[in-house]
Amino acid sequence: MKSGVKAWAMKLGGLVGGSAILAAGGLASSGQAPDQSLVPVEAAATVRIMPLGDSNTAGADSAQGGYRTDLWQLLAADGREVDFVGSGSAGGPALPDKNHEGHGGWTIQQIHDNVIGWLQTQQPQVVLLQIGTNDMYTDASTAGAPARMTALLNRITSTAPDAEVIVTTLPPLADANHNRRVQAFNQLLPGLVGSLAGAGRNVRLTDTGSALIQGDLIDPFHPGYGAVSRAAARWYTALTGIELTRYEAEQTSNATLVNAVRLGSNVSSSGGTKVGKIDFADSSVTFTVQAATAGPHRIRIRGGNGMTTVCSHNLSVNGGAATSVQYQPLGWENWTMVGVDLTLNAGPNTLKFTKGACFAEIDALYLSGPS
Repeated sequence: MKSGVKAWAMKLGGLVGGSAILAAGGLASSGQAPDQSLVPVEAAATVRIMPLGDSNTAGADSAQGGYRTDLWQLLAADGREVDFVGSGSAGGPALPDKNHEGHGGWTIQQIHDNVIGWLQTQQPQVVLLQIGTNDMYTDASTAGAPARMTALLNRITSTAPDAEVIVTTLPPLADANHNRRVQAFNQLLPGLVGSLAGAGRNVRLTDTGSALIQGDLIDPFHPGYGAVSRAAARWYTALTGIELTRYEAEQTSNATLVNAVRLGSNVSSSGGTKVGKIDFADSSVTFTVQAATAGPHRIRIRGGNGMTTVCSHNLSVNGGAATSVQYQPLGWENWTMVGVDLTLNAGPNTLKFTKGACFAEIDALYLSGPS
């Protein structure tokens, strides 16, 4: 395990089961949870995961890791031990395990022609496949994309029959004609993948593409760091079976601010805005979260720390005693996920964050449970 999840994550007792998806702040953050018998990341043993695809896997965002950055952070926040594998290496401070098999500009056919060697060398237990964007630029190339995808999936599952292959839908493209082809291709994927699964292939589909919109793009082809964090939450659900509800700190429907500031136009934030200046004794960010049933839940806080040492907030639940939530010093635009177990009442609950040691920002939190 490269760079060690244990060195970065707050180790937490027990794993949290799935909960209903709630559209907090108008956006649900996870896709449909898989059958629990298909969940590949649940044991204490390290799981070898190959992120496979094009530049959206390699990382064309400001954090240089695509969805891999927040996916690693979410898994680390649960204390889940994973090893990203691949011949490439890219990512920023928030992604300690930088290995991947993403190839900028590559098509489905190019991945098909090279995948056997990668699989035989890396021996992944799980393959996360996002490919096809570079097949969407002309009608001619798009027309053959489903057949090429079928051939690729047959090759992967034949070469590594024991590996679980999770395929995702594609993110949007800025050009209207390109995006029309993306939407048509995405509509074909459920039937394509379902047919292969029905034939006994170890493959299933998750929908990360619909977590993104054209406004999330930082260029004609790539979503930004904050946007792909939403896609990462759906990959996380596909891997763990745990559904997440995202609460954006800056949205008034989710949180109340006292002597803190909403900082907008921020491409690294999942909703384009974050909350900072939680700098004073009376500063606070108070989330109101909904729990379907009473009992143990887990939150993962997407927090930022640009200082040179560990900083913290104090967290109290429903007015109870405060506990310290600590953030690693990764830089103001490099987000860490901190997992905290807590007990909630059925219905609304208040989670109040106040200033702790030095200074830290909050982008969003993800809620799951009960366990």
